[in-house]
Amino acid sequence: MDQQQPSVRLRHATRPAEDISTADSEEKTTNGGVNEERDGKGAPEPVKRRLSSSDESAGWMATLTERVDPLTLAVFRFLFGAAMVVHIVRAALTQDVIQANFQDFFPELNFHYYFAMNVWKPPVEITWYIFWACAVSAGLLSIGFLYRLASLSFFLLFTYINLLEKARYNNHYYLYILVSFLFLITDCNRSFSLDHLIACWRGKKTEKTSTVPKWQLDILRFQIFVCYFYGSIAKMNYDWVIRGEPCKTWFYRVEPIRQLAEIVVPPEYASSVIGHFFSAGGLLFDLLIGFMLISKTFRPMGFLMTFGFHLTNHFVFKIGTFPWVMMATNILFIEPETVSKIPILKNFATSANTSTSRDGKKTQTSKLCRPLLALLFCYVTAQCLVPFRHWLYPGDVNWTMEGHQFSWRMMLNAEDVVLRTLIRPQGGAEVVHTGYQINARQMKRMLTDPELILQYAQHLGRGHLQTTGSPASVRLDMWRSLNNRPFQRWVDPSVDLTTVDYWAFHYPWLEPRLPDSDIDFSELDRIRDEAKDGGKMATFFMDKPGGVFKTTLQADGPCSNISLLAVSGDVSVQIKKVHTPVPVGTGLSLPIGGFHRVRTGGDGPASVWAYLHDCSPGHFHNAMMMVSMDSWELY
Repeated sequence: MDQQQPSVRLRHATRPAEDISTADSEEKTTNGGVNEERDGKGAPEPVKRRLSSSDESAGWMATLTERVDPLTLAVFRFLFGAAMVVHIVRAALTQDVIQANFQDFFPELNFHYYFAMNVWKPPVEITWYIFWACAVSAGLLSIGFLYRLASLSFFLLFTYINLLEKARYNNHYYLYILVSFLFLITDCNRSFSLDHLIACWRGKKTEKTSTVPKWQLDILRFQIFVCYFYGSIAKMNYDWVIRGEPCKTWFYRVEPIRQLAEIVVPPEYASSVIGHFFSAGGLLFDLLIGFMLISKTFRPMGFLMTFGFHLTNHFVFKIGTFPWVMMATNILFIEPETVSKIPILKNFATSANTSTSRDGKKTQTSKLCRPLLALLFCYVTAQCLVPFRHWLYPGDVNWTMEGHQFSWRMMLNAEDVVLRTLIRPQGGAEVVHTGYQINARQMKRMLTDPELILQYAQHLGRGHLQTTGSPASVRLDMWRSLNNRPFQRWVDPSVDLTTVDYWAFHYPWLEPRLPDSDIDFSELDRIRDEAKDGGKMATFFMDKPGGVFKTTLQADGPCSNISLLAVSGDVSVQIKKVHTPVPVGTGLSLPIGGFHRVRTGGDGPASVWAYLHDCSPGHFHNAMMMVSMDSWELY
């Protein structure tokens, strides 16, 4: 027995290579038979093999390149293009965008992005042609004619129009640019388009040209998901979650909402209930809606929520075409086979089976070319990381605004800013600049964007040098109220902005926001209500210890009765050379037609004071020789 075993091994070792597979199969069959007899069961289940990295990559590649009906993409292309036609025509004809932004004589400058400082500004006549060419491109995109050319021209023209004037920046326009770029690399014209009809008429319709790889649908879904999800992340801050701001400020002003809230809860709690209701609703909507649209189970509920949310935004905030575009994106989350069953779209659906060829054989999995795969990887990575770039800057992004744009930080702040621009010629006296030759949109954006503040200050410095031949310093006495807080210094008034390095990564000349622990918000609300009952309005300011606020109260306006009320801290007022301490809770009448200084002392928390005035905020800001959006809208 011992002598026979080596020979057996030798025979197995010398078996020809071509018979190894046969031997293996025989061995498996024999073993299987033994197992059957031993266990009394059928054939054993096959051994599960662990997927290798190549198998996994083949799996997700097969998912991305699976052929699907293009009707879903085509319907979205049609709706988006139609919305862009309305958007551009409305901007050119009813909003006076061209005259207000690109006329040669008004405004005196156009604000630019730091990465596009030298964009060519065309004459106004050519600007009209650019707008109309952009509208035509959007129309061709909508009907799917000359699709690739229409996509390219709309992407370039719409991007160029927005690069011409940074004051027109809007997250909505940023989304439109991204979507138009995605149209460039997808085939949204393979159904429900003139291009497709022409291809059918010429007999060029094939199975490949009648379907699209699934990644084309997925990349658009991803972009819409990012817009919603990162919007929810931006809302996860103290003001939105804890204070219910700015929803408390915005929605309490809407008469039907306020009346309904006062029926449900006592009037003194109405504003708080409104603020927290809409804040919680907005946060949860943005956080969950992307997942609901992806889920087949919760998708119908998600559709109802998107319609309710965006229609509310349309009627409350009047934000143009954006709500309608976002409602149109719902079509992207419907499965292609479901869209093809909609009666009005049934005739445009692809009749061929996308998973098998016409001879019944399963189609082979195609692969994404490496350049396209690299492009998609870079695009997805950028969309995931860019919204977090504000972490690179110190301070609260909602206060400094550094890293705020291109990050889906939408509708987060209710802010008021007052500005006094001080110009001091070399060897001369300091004067207040009043001739702001910019339009309302530019002023509104400049008051809330540090980059535009710096551009305008340096523009004033260059203009003074060109007209007089001598340099001048430009300083800003600028105060900002964020989400119903008192006005606080936003810009360091001692810094000459003409000497600041425009290309610096960070703006150290921005003052830090004072802590909320120094503010009693309930006391501010009480003072506002009492002032309103007395026929006045309250405007709150606060400053750190050692601060000085020098201002004036002009007599040539409707403000005739103005007093100062110390709310907290150490406040004193200097009128001419007389210093008068103002104890907390007491007021001091201020003279109209002269200067005064408010000084804050002590070494503890910041001090808060209120101006009680018998005129509107805009007129009050004018009386202080400060510009704000309230004062700008008076003229």
